Amino acid sequence: MIRFVEFDEQYLPQMAALLATRHQEERRRFPFLQQRFEEVGQAEQRLWEEMRKPYVGGLVTLRDDDVIGYLLYEYRQDVTRGRTVYVGYPSFVMHEDEHPRLARLMYTEVGAEWIRNGYFEHVVDAPVGNDELILELLEQSFRFEQRFAALSLENYRAQPGENSLVKVKELKADEQQMLRKMAPWNSMHQAKAPAWKPITQEALDAERDMLSAYEGKEGTRSWVAEQDDAPVAFHLFTTADARHAMTTPDQAAVLVQAATNIELRGQGIGKSIANHSFTQMKKAGYEYLMTDWYTANHLASYFWPKLGFRSYMIRMARSVDARIAWADGQ
Repeated sequence: MIRFVEFDEQYLPQMAALLATRHQEERRRFPFLQQRFEEVGQAEQRLWEEMRKPYVGGLVTLRDDDVIGYLLYEYRQDVTRGRTVYVGYPSFVMHEDEHPRLARLMYTEVGAEWIRNGYFEHVVDAPVGNDELILELLEQSFRFEQRFAALSLENYRAQPGENSLVKVKELKADEQQMLRKMAPWNSMHQAKAPAWKPITQEALDAERDMLSAYEGKEGTRSWVAEQDDAPVAFHLFTTADARHAMTTPDQAAVLVQAATNIELRGQGIGKSIANHSFTQMKKAGYEYLMTDWYTANHLASYFWPKLGFRSYMIRMARSVDARIAWADGQ
């Protein structure tokens, strides 16, 4: 007989043991993940970091006195989604011997509270190696939304098919403001088929603000590809913070934003700037590049894996019809 209880720190050591075991399994498939979290003590510290965030709750599943699963969640006010519940990479774990359907039971138990509180957007970051959890979430009406991936620069080889008309140059700190003018390119592409992602003013403002925040920031580097003296693509990198993330290798950089003029795609411009900027980042001592893309973006879903990026985490989302707040048959 299993029972569900609210998170309490007495369960933390057993929860950490579950997380450490899962991480060992993930690292067999993705060795670049942080090895230290295979240790129960490090996994426990990581869970403490999650629970210290504001507006966080947790569900623990027990069989007798043994923890067989847990689900930690954070209430958020998202700029595009609105009231959202977010479940992070270390926050949804079950014992390896348990039936995968336990994931449904846990989501059912805690999801009822989310709906009562008016949170109809549910987001889960799931390890790509955890096929059972991903399948259970799909069958609970979650959808794939965003992939997160890593590229080993040690294994990277320049891709054929560059555009010989393109010149790539690195921007100085005081030149990075020009990236703001190119900020809408990705949004304009994703508004088209088959992504059909609406372009809202809030989203555009957030994208420009994000680019502004990196201007002159230590560890930030950016390149622009030019054709006929006009910018046609850009890459923006920053040093990754590996102190807390289970999924971030040491000596890694994040490809924060990459875009090509939507009218010039398919002409080898993306390969030209990737070959140049990736080579320069490798020379700077970085061993990995991290990036992400929306799964409905069919060009990105093809382009980045072709360059060698391996997806290690997938963001899954579910939008519950808000009418359930009143149309519940009562």
